Amino acid sequence: MSAREIFNLGYERRLFSDRLAGKTPHQTMKAKLSVHIRRHGDLSPFVRTRPGRFYLRRLLEDPLRAYQARPAQPPRGAERVLVFPAKWLGTARRFQGITSVWRGLSRTLFRSDVCHYVERLQAEQDEASKQILTYIMVTRGSQVLSYRRGTFSRVEDFLKGAHCIGFGGHVTESDLTLFNAADLGLLDSAVRELSEELSLPSPDRERLRRYEGLRIIGLINDDSSAVGRRHFAFVLRYDVSESPSWVRPQRGEKSITQLRWLDPTAEDVSLNDFEYWSQLCFRQYLPISVRAQPSFFLRRRAPLLPPHVLCVVGAVGSGKSEATKVLTEHFGYREVNSGRVLAGLLGLAPADESGRQSFQAAAWRFIRRKDGPRRLAAALWKEAQRLGGPRLLVDGIRQRATLQELRALAKPLRAGVVFVHTPPDVAFNFSKSRSLRTFTVYDFLRVRDSPVEQEVDRLLGLSDAVLYNWQGRHMYREAVLQLMSAVGVTP
Repeated sequence: MSAREIFNLGYERRLFSDRLAGKTPHQTMKAKLSVHIRRHGDLSPFVRTRPGRFYLRRLLEDPLRAYQARPAQPPRGAERVLVFPAKWLGTARRFQGITSVWRGLSRTLFRSDVCHYVERLQAEQDEASKQILTYIMVTRGSQVLSYRRGTFSRVEDFLKGAHCIGFGGHVTESDLTLFNAADLGLLDSAVRELSEELSLPSPDRERLRRYEGLRIIGLINDDSSAVGRRHFAFVLRYDVSESPSWVRPQRGEKSITQLRWLDPTAEDVSLNDFEYWSQLCFRQYLPISVRAQPSFFLRRRAPLLPPHVLCVVGAVGSGKSEATKVLTEHFGYREVNSGRVLAGLLGLAPADESGRQSFQAAAWRFIRRKDGPRRLAAALWKEAQRLGGPRLLVDGIRQRATLQELRALAKPLRAGVVFVHTPPDVAFNFSKSRSLRTFTVYDFLRVRDSPVEQEVDRLLGLSDAVLYNWQGRHMYREAVLQLMSAVGVTP
């Protein structure tokens, strides 16, 4: 149906409030449906079948009929942004996530022979360079200012529609003056961004002209995604004035929505609701808020109740093995390890023995074959049948097709899916602590970015529950136990 047809039908059936306002409610309907599909992807109950036509996802017999609309893009200017060669970080300077040790690096970075300006559009297509950003936390005592970024804005896709505690953007050529060559205009860029994104009271505009209350507190480097690899952020903190206007802060741009103060000392903050860089800042600078973590999110209970096949999925280093250990030791699950089963099909030693990268390459060649997912699913199911019992667990499926083939083979037995979500920096530290050999963040991200791993995150949309692994083995194990208790599975 078109958005107009949906609205007309709802209006005829009196499904809307009598206080309905607006001259074009069907356009509002279209916009809301479009944003929901764009924001939630496979989790949205709505789907497009062609331009301007909407349908219910659960009624769509052929997933290939889903139409992927090109998102509207705001106009981009020809501004020139500050960048530096990504290779400049090298092995010695490179890190994943956030660090508070920034002074030494900034002294060697802010030099004309390291940094230069390029057009923003060119920079966003070049992974050989990193764009320098400001990421500013606005604070008031123990409170931090939070907001949600609108979907129609010039920010990167990974920030659109997400809750944030960081304001800011690119350091541009226009920020550079005769008086700020020492930081190539970084602080002036932060002042400009705050002035644009927030409606600042007069006292704060004056304070910011003197950089009063504004200071650099850290750095963010995120090489875990294509977008992250193109950016490098200076984290700043701005402590606002005592102006009464800050009781109800006002936005300066339309893309800033749901603006409100959070007090991590007085309320539990769910890190799951925030984009990755905000999660990093919460954990580094507002650690008291982490008391609510780790946690879980339960979507569907029935597939997680025995007798069933429980599939534990997640990225490299996420903690799948630890969750599997808890489930086998405390709840009597019998494990089918997909890596060992696949190794048998390939005639290779398991990944931890033969070398992860060579095993991943062989696994990718196998799973790309037309019958690859079906053969792997059949081998997994054969092993599960050999083990027998009402509580079967499959650890480490990485492709949607394999999961679907396994579900078909297991019928009428239910197949539940638990997705383990772990931030990349936590996953790196988790893997490093368990490894018997020395490896760098380069090594970890190379394994994580392997082609055979690329579909793992898409399994989140098929999961019946999500486990959030933020920090600490003890807390994570406790989250697994709490999830099973919430489902109703007893030891």
